[in-house]
Amino acid sequence: MKNYNNGTVRISVISNIVCENLESSLRECFEGYEVLITSIQYWDYMNHKYMENYACSDLIIVWLNFEFLFPDAYNQDHRKQVESDAFINDVTKLCASITENLTNVSNCKVYWLLFEDYFLPIRQIIGYVYNFSIVDILNQNFVNVHNQHVFCVNTKDIIAEIGIQNAFDKKSKYRWSSPYSRELISTVGREIYKQYKIENSMTKKCLVLDCDNVLWGGILADDGIENIKLGSTGYGRIFQDFQRFLLYLYNHGVTLSIVSKNNSKDVLDVFTGHSDMILHENHIACFQINWDNKPDNIRIISKSLNIGLDQMVFVDDMQFEIEAVRSMIPEVTTILFEHNSIYDILSCFNLKIDTNLADIERRNMTYRTNNFRETLKAQYSDYVEFINALEMKIDIHEAKPIEYNRISELTQRTNKCTNGRRYTVAEILQRITRNDVTLYALTLSDRYSDLGLVGSFEVEDNTLTVFSLSCRALGREIENRMLEYIALKHKINYISFSYTQKNNEIRTLFVQIFPDATFL
Repeated sequence: MKNYNNGTVRISVISNIVCENLESSLRECFEGYEVLITSIQYWDYMNHKYMENYACSDLIIVWLNFEFLFPDAYNQDHRKQVESDAFINDVTKLCASITENLTNVSNCKVYWLLFEDYFLPIRQIIGYVYNFSIVDILNQNFVNVHNQHVFCVNTKDIIAEIGIQNAFDKKSKYRWSSPYSRELISTVGREIYKQYKIENSMTKKCLVLDCDNVLWGGILADDGIENIKLGSTGYGRIFQDFQRFLLYLYNHGVTLSIVSKNNSKDVLDVFTGHSDMILHENHIACFQINWDNKPDNIRIISKSLNIGLDQMVFVDDMQFEIEAVRSMIPEVTTILFEHNSIYDILSCFNLKIDTNLADIERRNMTYRTNNFRETLKAQYSDYVEFINALEMKIDIHEAKPIEYNRISELTQRTNKCTNGRRYTVAEILQRITRNDVTLYALTLSDRYSDLGLVGSFEVEDNTLTVFSLSCRALGREIENRMLEYIALKHKINYISFSYTQKNNEIRTLFVQIFPDATFL
């Protein structure tokens, strides 16, 4: 269980170079939290005294400098292919053994800084002809063989971002065995913090977008659909490229919504009829297109999607609209659209690469069909009749490996109908091997759409350790069904519970169903 929400982050750093500036960078990134860092010399990393550090760590960083580790590697006779292959094989095995040793004693993620060879002053001699070097081969081998507990940080990409001349410190290299500049080390610290947030789903959920001069250039009501700027060349490409970026956000789990002062039909005509649109109507979870004020419209979107205002980001090109939202609903993150800076500012989203597009499309379909459910609800004065009319199909079963990623995401993202327990995939994989632990998944569909996997719970012996239900499934009494199932299958004496500031209601329900259980 991660300690981040409790205000403490424990970090172990293993390296063969001096990178003390990394500690200050990490403390700065985790501002407001107690950061406990243990720095360990690589050649001593398997010392018994460090085993407890690894077991208690929230993340382990391994940063091995290739030049310090193998100073003569690039002076070997590469014509002797057998010797070269043997060297690559030995180093690959060494790296694999390090990660295996660490993951055998720790459930946390290992952040491995991949090798780089920019330290070699040979480009002035051979130029910049393409050369797939030993380091590239080793990095590729490691990426291919590393296990799911390891995250590979591309050190060469980080150096490319800040520039080779800015990445190294020759004076510190020879004086302190610290070859990297403060700028590079700080950038590495920020990247590790970024990946930590991604691993633990610490991200905004919903992006609310204006249309005019954000999704396209020009004012639709004044210019007409035929004259807005949108296309693959010239000024229109700015907006088409931004839409491509937005589609990438959608494909990686961000819910997109529209709030625009426009005529609804005109905007929808652009989404359905303009040949240069990258985004389409099915990518948008909620449209609020009218002449009302945008803060009220954003509140409507929040209520409709059941997404907290603090999980929303609003983008507009008008400073007036930004200030209105900022002053009336300060929980919402506001961004003034400027095409030169918008991509950097949207780094407030921390997204996983391995998302399931089918799950995302199911979620968006649920949002888009909520109007049908509300219309159906209005037809019934009796709530039970409404629930019956939804024709829900619920399946509760022991979780399958293919569902672990979604379950992890569910525990990380849910703040209301949850006991507050968060799991990474690595933690699920570790716990599921225990004989006294049973993890369940709940899938749901109704007459309007397939909502997919929306609930999960875990029982360890006589303790309810995990309980999570997506906000998309609230208002259907699914949580009651889940708890009744648990009560039928298990004797619950203890309930693990951590407050999220929004989960008081589910705690009350726990007390009703399990009146004799003790909260841990």
